[in-house]
Amino acid sequence: MRKLILFLLLISFALGLGAVWYVSYVLKRPKKGILTLHGWVEGTEITLSSQVTGDIIKLPVDEGYEVKKGDLIAQIDSDQVQAQVDAAKAEVEKTNERLRMAMNDVSVLESKVKGAEIALDLTRSQSAAKIREAEAAVAAMIKRLHQAEYNFERAKKDYYRFKPLLEKKKISERRMDSVEEIYKVAGAKVEQAKKDLEKSRATLSLARTTMTEIRLRENQLETLNRELVRAKTEVEIARAALESARARKKEVVATLDDTFIRSPVDGTIIEKFVELGEHVVPGTPVVLVINLDDLYIKTYVEQIDIGKIRYNDKASIYVDSFPDKTFEGKVTFIAPKAEFTPRDVQMDEHRSRIVYRVEVGIANPEGLIKPGMPADIEIKLLQR
Repeated sequence: MRKLILFLLLISFALGLGAVWYVSYVLKRPKKGILTLHGWVEGTEITLSSQVTGDIIKLPVDEGYEVKKGDLIAQIDSDQVQAQVDAAKAEVEKTNERLRMAMNDVSVLESKVKGAEIALDLTRSQSAAKIREAEAAVAAMIKRLHQAEYNFERAKKDYYRFKPLLEKKKISERRMDSVEEIYKVAGAKVEQAKKDLEKSRATLSLARTTMTEIRLRENQLETLNRELVRAKTEVEIARAALESARARKKEVVATLDDTFIRSPVDGTIIEKFVELGEHVVPGTPVVLVINLDDLYIKTYVEQIDIGKIRYNDKASIYVDSFPDKTFEGKVTFIAPKAEFTPRDVQMDEHRSRIVYRVEVGIANPEGLIKPGMPADIEIKLLQR
């Protein structure tokens, strides 16, 4: 029995040595034309922080939770912010009504100005017509008076010329009566022409009084225009107040939106910094999310191999969780400078003192690869 046990132990030891040799020298033997690297899956970390002050009233996630873009991460008490939103909405309605009334005032005044302009133009045209007519009448009366005076002077001369002849019996009384009648009629016509001229001048003075009405209408139009300018200024002030109120409303609505913290990406919660009911202020970290759409493997390449790879070189990626599945990837970053070997570096050969950091992006449409997974990378080296 002892010999049998010893024999079995020797066989087990031999098999173990064979397995170690196979793994070390066969499986781990570098493939020709293939650069094999190792690393850990990492991702872009996003810290979601509070933008407002308040108490956490909802926190439906925990560390390790997978979230989709838009999922609620946390909600902060929003009663005070909601009151600000209501006040902002009321202010918008108030300033909008003010603007509406100001614009209505402008419309009314514009109508009044238009009416005043029409009335002024009509008064001016009527006044000009009346003055022209009165001036023409005065001119006609002056001409008529001059003619009457001329006739009167001739009749007067005839009268005083014929009167001595009557006394000498050289003309008949009948002829003298005719001359006297003409003299008297001519004098009467002069007096009548003078009276008519005075009436025409009075009519002209009355026509010229319409100039006062014109000035009154001009003053009225000027007053209305000043009121219209003030009304338009009030419209601009009201419009500016409305824009300010809308901006304030937009700001507080955005603040209200900020009370709901949502994930900006598909990802995994890797750390939670607050608890339900905790009071937060702007800038307080709430959770840390890794973006599952931007995963990559950070690895290190020895300086003797760094010249063999380039940006966008395709890579095959393998993870222990899916041994029969190959994931696609490509080189997305190559450090421009070398560095000393980090402690967590994994390499097949003896560690080099100097390495270059390389990142390999992962195509992960099914979301199978998670941050923290160890991964093996194979990059086919082309003949360059």
